[in-house]
Amino acid sequence: MEKILVVSSNKTASEALVNFLRDSFRCTPKLVESAYQAKTVFDADPSVELAVINSPLMDESGFELAEYIIENTTANCIFMIKEEQTEKIAGRAEKTGIIIVGKPFSRTLLYQLVKTLDIAVNRSLKLYEENRRLEEKIDEIQTIDKAKFMLMQYKGMTEDEAHAYLEQYAMNKRRKKSLAALAIIDKLSEQYL
Repeated sequence: MEKILVVSSNKTASEALVNFLRDSFRCTPKLVESAYQAKTVFDADPSVELAVINSPLMDESGFELAEYIIENTTANCIFMIKEEQTEKIAGRAEKTGIIIVGKPFSRTLLYQLVKTLDIAVNRSLKLYEENRRLEEKIDEIQTIDKAKFMLMQYKGMTEDEAHAYLEQYAMNKRRKKSLAALAIIDKLSEQYL
């Protein structure tokens, strides 16, 4: 995990968190002191992967910011709050997907939590990329099928003839089959539609 935002109004805790994250995960966390500054960072850089909020903040408790991050960004959020207050917000946090850590906590707990999130984010990215690749493949197949159907409908070709024509057209134009299919669709649409 490379893009981490630490939001903390407490200078001592801020330094400790930033140093811990830098040393443990070989990243350069960005540090801000308020919810307003954090929202500005998210507006400027929506690719932040994790926000670590050390409550309370100078301009709010920090939980409203955590909810904002979960609802409006793709970042995960760890919300640090005094141990005795965790039960009050646990239900609300669980529903929204905010991870609560009671203070004080051990470095080991924080390390394991961030590492688990990192693994989950990487796995999700792989699944997202695979899904995107499959969707592109489906779009290509649909485009090719549409071109073949239009050749059959408007040029009176059989399916085999339309397939052969499309492949030959793609070879002659030195294009991918899907791009050749788009060109055929455009050409037939101009002529017949």
